[in-house]
Amino acid sequence: MILNEYLKAQNKVNESIIKCSFPIDEIDRFSKSDYRWADNRSKNFQFRTVRKGEIYQFEFGKNFIPEMSYEHRGLVIGIKKKLLYVLPIFSYNVQKHTDVYHPVDFPNSTSDMFLLKSSEFSFISHDSVLKLNDLRTVSINRILYKQSGQISPSSDTYKQIETLVLKKYFPSFQYDFEQSLQSILALQENISNLEADKNNLTEENEKLKAEIESLKKKLVSMAEQ
Repeated sequence: MILNEYLKAQNKVNESIIKCSFPIDEIDRFSKSDYRWADNRSKNFQFRTVRKGEIYQFEFGKNFIPEMSYEHRGLVIGIKKKLLYVLPIFSYNVQKHTDVYHPVDFPNSTSDMFLLKSSEFSFISHDSVLKLNDLRTVSINRILYKQSGQISPSSDTYKQIETLVLKKYFPSFQYDFEQSLQSILALQENISNLEADKNNLTEENEKLKAEIESLKKKLVSMAEQ
């Protein structure tokens, strides 16, 4: 029964290929994807140190549109043991991607595509886009190889990417966080103002004490005369 279901699935794929439902390029890509899965699924986990901000070539496998599929680059933004949280990266097409976000060129865009310009990142040979709304949880075994370069987690770009991802996936949480942050900053400012007022009062108090002492001395001097 199980074998029959498998053969049924394979026949369905073969029928689609015969009917030319898939471009030749995609047939090549999902064939490689299936082969990699069959070849690696029972292997031990890769032994490598992966860090946030690093970029790897991943095998994302076969997925439904508009999910990312097959072999693509990806930016690691989280690590949980052998699971990685990855944002896919793919080539930028100015005709196709008419709305993208860029902190300088398109700062007002709310697009799910973050433009990575080759003039700003030495590790990419042509402009690319980061898919902010397609965060993937993948096994470390989906890594094919490491790309050169990275986006440092301490950089403004990386911090902005993380913030935008939070807004895409957890808008209410991000809103509450930003409101709480504003409240904390306002409280800190009030504390600073109160401390400044306290210091001014302390100085005034010291001046008054000095004046009182001066008056006391004058009174004693006048009494002695």
